[in-house]
Amino acid sequence: MKVVPLFPLLLLAGCLAPLKPIVNLEPGVSLKDYRVVVVGPVSDRSGYPFKYKVEDSVRARIVDQLRKDGLTLAPDTTHTAAPILFVVTSIDKFKSGALALQSPNAISSSGCTVSSRLLDGHTGRRLGEIVASELSSDDTQPTSPFGLLMTCARMVGEEIGRRSH
Repeated sequence: MKVVPLFPLLLLAGCLAPLKPIVNLEPGVSLKDYRVVVVGPVSDRSGYPFKYKVEDSVRARIVDQLRKDGLTLAPDTTHTAAPILFVVTSIDKFKSGALALQSPNAISSSGCTVSSRLLDGHTGRRLGEIVASELSSDDTQPTSPFGLLMTCARMVGEEIGRRSH
């Protein structure tokens, strides 16, 4: 009987599963103190040649997730005197396997990284950052490039919601 090393298989399995967002909060910061959220504009730093501007779609997906999680959203940071969480997001990396040259032995994969900086809406003080990444192999988990990007945006919104309750 041949023994197959387990470590490479675990690495491969990890690359095909959704990744948990990385959350880095400043010492002593709790998002539970923030009941109102302002989602600022999204920037695209990926360099990927999207056929249309996806920034508004990413912003809308984060907003939808925050609403679903029961958070109050405000149009700007002057809306209320209550503590406001201001979220500034960027699409940092994007790769679509659909653009890769296909060969019978090629494994095409797609991936994205979306990061959100969390700021106090009144003072501008940095509270932390959430980085969501998603990888998929188009052979085993067919996901459209847009769907992959929306998954990253949803994960950011879910993590803000989880940390706010």
